[in-house]
Amino acid sequence: MKLIGFGCSFTYGSELLTPELEHILHQKLENIKYRENKVWLGVLAKRLGLEADNYSQPACSNYAIQEIFAEWFNSRDVQESVTVVIGWTNHMRNSWWHQEQGWIHDGFIRNQEQELFKDSFRDWLKYSAKRNERVTNNAKLFVNSVCKSHNIPIIQFNALANVTNSYQLSNYHQGNQNMKQVLESEGARLGKTFLADGGHPNESGHEYYVEMLYSWIKAKNIV
Repeated sequence: MKLIGFGCSFTYGSELLTPELEHILHQKLENIKYRENKVWLGVLAKRLGLEADNYSQPACSNYAIQEIFAEWFNSRDVQESVTVVIGWTNHMRNSWWHQEQGWIHDGFIRNQEQELFKDSFRDWLKYSAKRNERVTNNAKLFVNSVCKSHNIPIIQFNALANVTNSYQLSNYHQGNQNMKQVLESEGARLGKTFLADGGHPNESGHEYYVEMLYSWIKAKNIV
């Protein structure tokens, strides 16, 4: 059994840096093993005695999560036993596919780190962004339908933002609060810091959330 993870920076592990490598960017090769072991997906996999493949990307949109999931599904080893785990992100995000650079997420356009699709981003904000709640619900419906029809267990929660779920999806953890809200409120209650300076979960935050997630998974008998 293997966990197959999808999501945004909260599942990727942004801001998780080995203490001796704090001066480097999180995507540097030297930090990959540390990040993948310390992010909630890696911690959960270890707790369950499983391996994990992490397909998440920083700034990813729910539309891109759906597409990346579909690419994985179409190329997967059908003989391999897997459980899909998804930390859905903020519904007010978008992504564009570039044939040479891959996914371009709007967060990098907003931050002026990316010039590609700048005009498309501007038009999307003006004419289409209000439809994104429906886009997110459609993405969730697609992924859940595929998993259900192929008997693939799925674990999911909102990493960022909460969108009303009109499809009554099963196996949805903390449907009324997202991961960031949980870590903020629990950190305040316990007098602990669960978020790094940039707003992403730190090591303690990932571990704390996994404890909640693990208890829920066992209670639901999903894995």
